[in-house]
Amino acid sequence: MPLTCSFVLNGMETSILSCAGVGNFPAFSGRFAGRNNPTLTNVAMSGALPVGRYYIVSRESGGRLGAVRMAALKYIYGAAREDWFSLYRDDGKINDETFIEGVKRGNFRLHPIGPLGLSEGCITMTSLAEFDYLRAALMATSMITIPGSSLKAHGIMKVS
Repeated sequence: MPLTCSFVLNGMETSILSCAGVGNFPAFSGRFAGRNNPTLTNVAMSGALPVGRYYIVSRESGGRLGAVRMAALKYIYGAAREDWFSLYRDDGKINDETFIEGVKRGNFRLHPIGPLGLSEGCITMTSLAEFDYLRAALMATSMITIPGSSLKAHGIMKVS
């Protein structure tokens, strides 16, 4: 059975990422004035991820210099990006982007905090150990097929 998680944009420094049967974890989304701010989700690169329902999907890896780049980023950030999850908004078109008030937003991820402490709209967990715990739970779930797609999801994230 896939996991169901929820995250509330509460306007505070941190919020709680709650995953049924797994636990509650401090996390945040966005930076500067956009951090956990539900009124600034239409601001690219600093606003929190928009309210809605998201599918939690294994992140695709690769790209130019894939393995070398990933190793360097793991060394710098302490967490391998291939361990992160993509969050695809259920907006009628399941992909890595969405539009909020005409503003393109996307590349939302679920990941642990890095050394710079940034979030550009991802759900960023404040503890690498807690991310690893949640990741293990997500990886152990039976996956669901995303309707209208061939993609599979580990769970559902509800952002309010």
